[in-house]
Amino acid sequence: MELCRLRGEYEAVELAELAAGRIRRSVRGVQRTLVQPIGKAVQSLVGKQHYTLLPANMRMSNYQTAVMVSDISDDILPEPMYRRTAELLILCDKETAGAAEAILHATGAMKVRKS
Repeated sequence: MELCRLRGEYEAVELAELAAGRIRRSVRGVQRTLVQPIGKAVQSLVGKQHYTLLPANMRMSNYQTAVMVSDISDDILPEPMYRRTAELLILCDKETAGAAEAILHATGAMKVRKS
């Protein structure tokens, strides 16, 4: 029995884990799935300040701006700041590699490679 290795990149670790679970449930002959985060960890912004510039129209002809300053905490960080791309590695039988590759494409994998 010959084995095949498939790789695909996802926008988030959670998406790669969901795809790995779907492949394990749907495709027979899968020997191993591995999800690896790609890139650097997100830098902590806690303790830094966030500035918001607010334009205000005063009396229809005069413009004035105000600056709001607030401290950054973990609970107000936007969700894209937490994202890290991830690579999903699948080790499966050569006969079932086509089905696994189809699921990779269906779940939004980028840069799908077979080796």
